[in-house]
Amino acid sequence: MKNIKSYAAVALLALALTACGNKADTTTDTDTAKTETAETGEKVGEATAAGYNGDIKVKVTMDGETIKDIQVDHTETEGVGADAVPTLVEDIKKNNGTEGVDNVSGATVTSEALKTAVDEAIKAAK
Repeated sequence: MKNIKSYAAVALLALALTACGNKADTTTDTDTAKTETAETGEKVGEATAAGYNGDIKVKVTMDGETIKDIQVDHTETEGVGADAVPTLVEDIKKNNGTEGVDNVSGATVTSEALKTAVDEAIKAAK
Protein backbone atom coordinates (compact mmCIF):
# COMPACT_ATOMS: atom_id res chain seq x y z
CA MET A 1 0.00 0.00 0.00
CA LYS A 2 2.88 2.32 0.79
CA ASN A 3 4.36 1.79 -2.71
CA ILE A 4 1.06 2.73 -4.38
CA LYS A 5 0.94 5.99 -2.40
CA SER A 6 4.56 6.72 -3.33
CA TYR A 7 3.90 6.11 -7.02
CA ALA A 8 0.78 8.25 -6.87
CA ALA A 9 2.69 11.08 -5.19
CA VAL A 10 5.47 10.91 -7.80
CA ALA A 11 2.93 10.85 -10.64
CA LEU A 12 1.10 13.87 -9.22
CA LEU A 13 4.36 15.76 -8.79
CA ALA A 14 5.38 14.99 -12.38
CA LEU A 15 1.98 16.09 -13.65
CA ALA A 16 2.15 19.32 -11.65
CA LEU A 17 5.63 20.13 -12.96
CA THR A 18 4.58 19.39 -16.53
CA ALA A 19 1.52 21.62 -16.22
CA CYS A 20 3.62 24.47 -14.86
CA GLY A 21 6.05 24.37 -17.76
CA ASN A 22 5.29 26.70 -20.64
CA LYS A 23 7.19 26.93 -23.86
CA ALA A 24 6.20 30.55 -24.34
CA ASP A 25 7.97 33.47 -22.77
CA THR A 26 5.16 35.65 -21.49
CA THR A 27 7.30 38.76 -21.56
CA THR A 28 7.04 40.62 -24.82
CA ASP A 29 10.15 42.16 -26.25
CA THR A 30 9.69 44.41 -29.23
CA ASP A 31 12.03 45.90 -31.78
CA THR A 32 10.84 48.77 -33.93
CA ALA A 33 12.04 50.47 -37.06
CA LYS A 34 10.56 53.19 -39.23
CA THR A 35 10.53 53.63 -42.97
CA GLU A 36 8.53 55.82 -45.32
CA THR A 37 7.13 55.01 -48.72
CA ALA A 38 8.01 58.16 -50.65
CA GLU A 39 5.85 57.55 -53.74
CA THR A 40 2.52 57.47 -51.95
CA GLY A 41 3.31 59.35 -48.76
CA GLU A 42 2.24 56.33 -46.72
CA LYS A 43 4.33 55.51 -43.67
CA VAL A 44 5.45 52.03 -42.79
CA GLY A 45 6.30 50.88 -39.29
CA GLU A 46 7.87 47.57 -38.43
CA ALA A 47 8.05 45.76 -35.10
CA THR A 48 8.77 42.34 -33.66
CA ALA A 49 7.32 40.68 -30.56
CA ALA A 50 7.92 37.27 -28.99
CA GLY A 51 5.08 34.90 -29.91
CA TYR A 52 4.43 31.40 -28.61
CA ASN A 53 6.56 29.60 -31.19
CA GLY A 54 9.02 32.37 -32.10
CA ASP A 55 9.09 35.99 -33.13
CA ILE A 56 6.12 37.65 -34.77
CA LYS A 57 7.26 40.36 -37.19
CA VAL A 58 4.77 42.89 -38.50
CA LYS A 59 4.89 45.61 -41.09
CA VAL A 60 2.06 48.14 -40.81
CA THR A 61 1.35 50.60 -43.63
CA MET A 62 -0.40 53.78 -42.51
CA ASP A 63 -2.10 56.40 -44.65
CA GLY A 64 -2.33 59.26 -42.19
CA GLU A 65 -4.13 57.78 -39.18
CA THR A 66 -5.63 54.85 -41.10
CA ILE A 67 -4.17 51.35 -41.23
CA LYS A 68 -3.96 50.39 -44.90
CA ASP A 69 -2.14 47.07 -44.62
CA ILE A 70 -0.66 44.68 -42.08
CA GLN A 71 1.88 42.07 -43.15
CA VAL A 72 2.85 39.38 -40.66
CA ASP A 73 5.79 36.97 -40.67
CA HIS A 74 5.55 34.27 -37.99
CA THR A 75 6.27 30.66 -37.07
CA GLU A 76 3.24 30.11 -34.84
CA THR A 77 1.77 26.63 -34.46
CA GLU A 78 -0.48 25.46 -37.30
CA GLY A 79 -4.04 24.91 -36.17
CA VAL A 80 -3.74 27.29 -33.23
CA GLY A 81 -1.68 30.50 -33.38
CA ALA A 82 -1.22 30.40 -37.14
CA ASP A 83 -5.00 30.21 -37.59
CA ALA A 84 -5.51 33.14 -35.22
CA VAL A 85 -3.26 35.54 -37.15
CA PRO A 86 -5.57 36.26 -40.15
CA THR A 87 -8.56 36.76 -37.84
CA LEU A 88 -6.62 39.17 -35.65
CA VAL A 89 -5.26 41.10 -38.64
CA GLU A 90 -8.78 41.59 -40.04
CA ASP A 91 -10.13 42.68 -36.65
CA ILE A 92 -7.26 45.13 -36.16
CA LYS A 93 -7.78 46.60 -39.63
CA LYS A 94 -11.55 46.83 -39.06
CA ASN A 95 -11.00 48.63 -35.72
CA ASN A 96 -8.11 50.68 -37.13
CA GLY A 97 -6.01 49.58 -34.17
CA THR A 98 -5.79 46.97 -31.45
CA GLU A 99 -8.15 48.62 -28.99
CA GLY A 100 -11.26 46.49 -28.60
CA VAL A 101 -9.75 43.50 -30.43
CA ASP A 102 -10.28 40.33 -28.40
CA ASN A 103 -7.69 37.60 -28.10
CA VAL A 104 -8.39 34.39 -29.99
CA SER A 105 -9.27 31.58 -27.59
CA GLY A 106 -6.43 29.07 -27.33
CA ALA A 107 -3.94 31.51 -28.89
CA THR A 108 -3.54 34.07 -26.12
CA VAL A 109 0.23 34.42 -26.39
CA THR A 110 0.04 34.82 -30.17
CA SER A 111 -2.81 37.32 -29.86
CA GLU A 112 -1.02 39.46 -27.29
CA ALA A 113 2.27 39.38 -29.20
CA LEU A 114 0.62 40.32 -32.50
CA LYS A 115 -1.30 43.20 -30.92
CA THR A 116 1.83 44.45 -29.15
CA ALA A 117 3.86 44.33 -32.37
CA VAL A 118 1.13 46.16 -34.31
CA ASP A 119 0.92 48.88 -31.62
CA GLU A 120 4.70 49.35 -31.76
CA ALA A 121 4.71 49.38 -35.57
CA ILE A 122 1.98 52.05 -35.60
CA LYS A 123 4.03 54.17 -33.19
CA ALA A 124 7.10 53.71 -35.38
CA ALA A 125 5.17 54.79 -38.48
CA LYS A 126 3.98 58.06 -36.92
